[in-house]
This record gives sequence, structure tokens and C-alpha cells, in this order.
Amino acid sequence: MTASPLPRLAALTQPIIFVDTETGGRDPARHPLLTIGLVTLTPQGEVTRPLHLRLRHDWYDVEADAMAVNGIDLDTHHAAAQPAGEVADAVRAYAREVGRVMLGGHNLHYDLGFLRLLLPDLNSVFRRGRVDTKLSAQFLIHAGVLPRKVGTPLDQLAKHFGLEYQAHNALEDAAVTARVYTELLRLVAR
Repeated sequence: MTASPLPRLAALTQPIIFVDTETGGRDPARHPLLTIGLVTLTPQGEVTRPLHLRLRHDWYDVEADAMAVNGIDLDTHHAAAQPAGEVADAVRAYAREVGRVMLGGHNLHYDLGFLRLLLPDLNSVFRRGRVDTKLSAQFLIHAGVLPRKVGTPLDQLAKHFGLEYQAHNALEDAAVTARVYTELLRLVAR
């Protein structure tokens, strides 16, 4: 389902960059950040500027469960990946093109654990305010605006709003997160 763009909402006066990561496990101190997906949500509700980045590491300390979820083949990944410094510079350049705007994601706290290691200057690249669709959805469930049966997992929210979605690809996850945020804005604007 392709949604029509949002009319400009007073609360969305500048773009938001949505991010998602795929990792080799849950511990940022031990497991590698493998991919980063970035998209920009415009104030009109358009999801633009998709960027998918792969990080190369000298060693991949990964958990089998994480790799089963993300479906990344490490040999193929390594061949296409860039060193961390180049990826960090690409994220900074991506953000600079839009300006210092908010960062958004789904369960963003998880992604930030990995991104802060890659970008120690994260708070100077992005504004400190954050958008988290998981927390937003939880609030709307508690407020009785979103049905409790929907839940907060990204795949359930995407299904509820009729969005096509293949989970666990960083770029696809970032794009559907931006679309879910758009739908949440539409829901409260009614």
C-alpha cells in the first residue's frame, strides 16, 4: 500500500532521518555493527534518500541467532563492506545534506548503542531529540488511540497500517519505520 503524502503538519516542520542497524549480536562492546540503513522523512511525509551502508571488520564475533535473524552472509558482506571510518564519514555527509535534524528509529535505544561507538560525535551530527516509533506506538496504545492488539513490534505496526515489509534488512527497516511514523502522525491528526 502506498500512502499519499502527508499534508504539512505543524509538528513536523523539518525532515527526520530514520535509521536502522543490523548487528552480529546484542552487545555493542562485543558484536559488530554490520549494516546501517538511512532514509529521510520529509515534512510532507515522503520517504527519500535511501542509503544502505555495510561495515567491514577485521574479525566478526557474531551470534548464530543474530545471523539467522539478519540473514547476512559474512563472506558476501565483507567483500562489499567499507571500513568503519568511511562509513562514519558517509553517515556524517548524509546528515549534513539535510542539516542537524532529529534521528528516528524503532526501538532506537538498541541502534544507538552501536551507532555511538561508530560516531562518538553523534550528538553533534544529529539533534538530541529523538523519535522512536516503538515508544510512540506504546503511548498511543495506552491513550486508546491505537488498538492494544496491534502491539509495538515493527512488523505488527506495518501490518496494521497495510505497509508491505520484509523484516531485518537495515534499509527496509528504516524505510518502513519512517512510513509507520507517518501513519502514526496521520492517526493522531484525524
